[in-house]
Amino acid sequence: MTALLLFAATFGAVFALGLQSLNVNGGHKLLAALTSLLIGISHLVLFKVLPGPTDALQIAGYLLGGPLGILASMWAHPQLVAWLAARRGGERRATSRAPMHTARVDVGPYPARPESTADAPSPLNALAWALLNRDDLALSVSPEVRDRAREALGMTTRERT
Repeated sequence: MTALLLFAATFGAVFALGLQSLNVNGGHKLLAALTSLLIGISHLVLFKVLPGPTDALQIAGYLLGGPLGILASMWAHPQLVAWLAARRGGERRATSRAPMHTARVDVGPYPARPESTADAPSPLNALAWALLNRDDLALSVSPEVRDRAREALGMTTRERT
């Protein structure tokens, strides 16, 4: 019974920590607050049970809970965010892909990227376009890098001070 309790508490703690990271990076405040409660509850169980003597089965339960907990959190997060977005009327983007740059930045507008093969950009131009596209790399680079990409494409700079 103790091995199962240790597994469940470790699974719960790591599951909640994985969700917490994705929620904080994605700006999902309500979900982040809820996962904080689960983290606290799971740690309380671990702190109450673990100081006692442990056998191999209990150690195995404790160690197995972590990997399964993180995999479960990576699977569950997109579903939880989509559920929350649906409850809010879809006003928030229902995805778990968190921007690497958490500040709100205005990276557009930018002209449409050429689509025909005759106008296909060189690999360096394709990289410059990716650095300006908010769905690609724009939110993971600094304003200076975006301005350098604009210069490479012959556009006017916008963000340098």
